[in-house]
Amino acid sequence: MSASPIRVLVAEDNADLRDLLVTLISAEDDLDCVGTASDVDAVITACTTQSNVDVLVLDLELQGRSSIDVLKSVRGAGCKIKIIVFSGHSHPEMIRHTLAAGADAYVPKSGDLELLLDAIRDR
Repeated sequence: MSASPIRVLVAEDNADLRDLLVTLISAEDDLDCVGTASDVDAVITACTTQSNVDVLVLDLELQGRSSIDVLKSVRGAGCKIKIIVFSGHSHPEMIRHTLAAGADAYVPKSGDLELLLDAIRDR
């Protein structure tokens, strides 16, 4: 019997990149993209009210408030999902700040997309 797929929510405001990530994740047998969001409020709502999300892939710059707000709100609500920040920012201070705010991992957009898949699978 195979394990249930890891359920992933993709939060990215760039529609083309969001579609690419959904396609990438959906092509993997052990992963399931269960939803998308393009703004901060939608991410917070999905993460705090839905029980079908295991991993959030979060763009650092979403429409609305700062994604740091997402991290604080989701963690403050007691939500235990894994949060992977997927960002174009690679400044070490920004990475430290993001991890301190509650992210479990940080994957640069400039890197190989396999790094993102590995981070999603890493329990």
